Amino acid sequence: MLRYLFLVFTVSLSALGAVRFLHDNPDVAENAANVAASQPEVPQDNRADRVQENLRERPLLSGTERLRADGRGHYIGEFLLNSSRVTGVIDTGATAIALNRSAARRAGVHVTSNDFVYQVNTANGTARAAMAVLDEVRLGSIRVRNVEAMILEDDSLDIVLIGMSFLRRLRNFEFANGTLEMKL
Repeated sequence: MLRYLFLVFTVSLSALGAVRFLHDNPDVAENAANVAASQPEVPQDNRADRVQENLRERPLLSGTERLRADGRGHYIGEFLLNSSRVTGVIDTGATAIALNRSAARRAGVHVTSNDFVYQVNTANGTARAAMAVLDEVRLGSIRVRNVEAMILEDDSLDIVLIGMSFLRRLRNFEFANGTLEMKL
């Protein structure tokens, strides 16, 4: 009985390791899809065709992105926070990414009222916040994992601020001639 329990535990641990490896190395799945695409055509259902098309259409990650300043001088971009699409404003004065509780929930980050133990200063005054870690933050071809974020109550923040917890993980970011260039 103990042997079977050990075997089940080992298989489960191996499966979790494989899932984590594929999550950390999405190019492996893409390469596998490319190899599969080069094989002779076999009938597949529509869902398999769509998955394969998405893998082929996905651009290679270059690690460089540029944002142009808007009319007020803000750098605004479309980000993915744990696969949840948000519009974010670059804020070098923010220590961490800051988002409200609703945006966090859509990104799969759930906090309780007891988690709001930090006092933070915002443009609207002092607010309570909870600390969290986003599994992944993407801007185009840039992907950063395990990024600290502060979650504020919905009435304290109505936009997502992309702060230094993201920017300092880049190799370089530079403001010049109304353009912010970021390199991973």
